[in-house]
Amino acid sequence: MNIANRLTMARIVMIPFFIIFAIPTPVWLNEPFFTFHQEYGTLIALVIFIVASITDLLDGYYARKLKLVTNLGKFIDPIADKILITSALVIMVQRVEIAAYTVVIIIARDLIVDGLRLVVSQKGEVIAANIFGKIKTNLQIISICIYLTAYYIDLWYIPQVVYALALIATVYSGIIYVRASLKFIKD
Repeated sequence: MNIANRLTMARIVMIPFFIIFAIPTPVWLNEPFFTFHQEYGTLIALVIFIVASITDLLDGYYARKLKLVTNLGKFIDPIADKILITSALVIMVQRVEIAAYTVVIIIARDLIVDGLRLVVSQKGEVIAANIFGKIKTNLQIISICIYLTAYYIDLWYIPQVVYALALIATVYSGIIYVRASLKFIKD
């Protein structure tokens, strides 16, 4: 397994730990653990999320620079990204930070785009990633980091504004993919 795929696997391993620390503090935890989780859980989750997001940048960099692109990497990297971001968004819903319907929009967009990519690839075509998809991902990551930071610092309406921008970029990039796909799937 090459370095790019190892970084992707490390990101996958980090996800359960992120979830454990990011969830609201369970009441059933014993007193010392309850207090620790309540005071430091979100901070630890933030650090894990940032490290996991950096591994996403690094695995892509190494895969391209060292020509380590593999079928395993092509398969597992986008899945790892979606699991990390989706789990963070679901936890933000549980923490009553964001509305559940917005997460449904994000998940629906991802399913539609992935489905269209599959259909188009079966016709021998490829829809290249565009800048708006990268903007969407980066805004989602930034908004999650800001929400986690806002647990400790009052950031006014910054988390909501950045998340709204992420949601707009998500919908817009989805529209671009649908339009690009239509010319290949018209029968």
